[in-house]
Amino acid sequence: MPHGEWSAGEVAVEAGRYHSAMRWLRMLYLSNGLAIGALYGFVPVLLRSKGFDPALVGVATSLGSVGYSVALPAWGHLGDMVSGPRRTLQVACLPAALFGLALGAPLPVMAVIVCVLVISAGAGPAPALTDAMAIPVLTDPSREYSRLRLVTSVGAGGGAIACGLVYARTGYAFAPVLYVVTMAMTLVSAHFVPMGRDSERLRRVRQPNVEAAGRARSGRMGSVGEALAARPRLAPVLVSVGLVFGGVITAATYISIRIADLGGGAVEVGLTNGVASAAEVPGLILAGWLVGRIGPRRLLAVSSLGFAACLVSWIVLVDALLILVTRFISGIAFAGILVAFVLTIASMLPARLQSTGQTLFQATGFGVAAIVSNLLGGLLYTVAGPLGVFGGGALCAVAGAAIGYAALPELLSPLVRPVPEPVAPVP
Repeated sequence: MPHGEWSAGEVAVEAGRYHSAMRWLRMLYLSNGLAIGALYGFVPVLLRSKGFDPALVGVATSLGSVGYSVALPAWGHLGDMVSGPRRTLQVACLPAALFGLALGAPLPVMAVIVCVLVISAGAGPAPALTDAMAIPVLTDPSREYSRLRLVTSVGAGGGAIACGLVYARTGYAFAPVLYVVTMAMTLVSAHFVPMGRDSERLRRVRQPNVEAAGRARSGRMGSVGEALAARPRLAPVLVSVGLVFGGVITAATYISIRIADLGGGAVEVGLTNGVASAAEVPGLILAGWLVGRIGPRRLLAVSSLGFAACLVSWIVLVDALLILVTRFISGIAFAGILVAFVLTIASMLPARLQSTGQTLFQATGFGVAAIVSNLLGGLLYTVAGPLGVFGGGALCAVAGAAIGYAALPELLSPLVRPVPEPVAPVP
């Protein structure tokens, strides 16, 4: 039945489902941010409190990134081809919660590293699968996505500042407890997202020929192979992601250690991370407005160069207030980077491959790039200090911006969606 022939009752039902989906999707994005604020931003200093030196912090976080990189494409394939992004997200969060809680225990070094690895592999798909659930149902992704994603930034910023104040009194051992609370929030929110429930089963009934063609093209690499074969330009885009996020991960991991080395404690680390996350809110609003006007290519270039400039400033700055100012600027720049890449990949791939595309982006940016950045960054910080780690990160960001300027589209293509129709229950 065409959309114009819907009855008033059917229109009301669809509108109600849409608004309910948006409400629970906001809760999902908020839980993603609270997880960052409660634990992820504190992992380097938490490891330092357990006796890890900067080089060993780099090894631990790099191994976590290895698990993340290996697991994420598999989660994406499950999200697109097996269980749907909603169910996949719920399954992935369970081991992350269990090993996150164990991270607070007095464990030996190898056990702590295993906890970091499992947390990264389990919780890693949460942002990507949340994006995969959200983008196909948005009416105007170039404008609406940034509004949804800024909820994550609000949660991360407020959570980091609040948790920094808490950890100053309780120590970092309380961080895993709060992290488990955020995982529970993710599980519950995903369960109540009405759009996406049974979506995989319904999609296969509606589009059996498309599914069969997709499986024929995917080959041994599953949905990842299908995505790369269908969109050859996706490969250079992912190269750009890896290089730009080399600089992003360098900032996320080593600015906390830099603050601690300058005499800062949990409050200062939390404030630094919170300011950067809070800056993403105006950054996402600005990026959502700019991407439709200047296109993702120029947005990425400007944002990456701005982020590189912040990295360079941390080589020489020793004043905590000035570092806070530059962290605010880096948060705005990161928002532009994120919007440029997420919407580029969303526009390149069909709705049925959104889980794969977004997890590929996350695996490259927060996985492969993190492996190299954390491993080499720990060594560079030990040998050359801030000059080595932040200078190297800046060079990566500039190189990634150059490749991205050639690979990303000048303007976004509209997402192709079928006209929505009321769907009868599938037996």
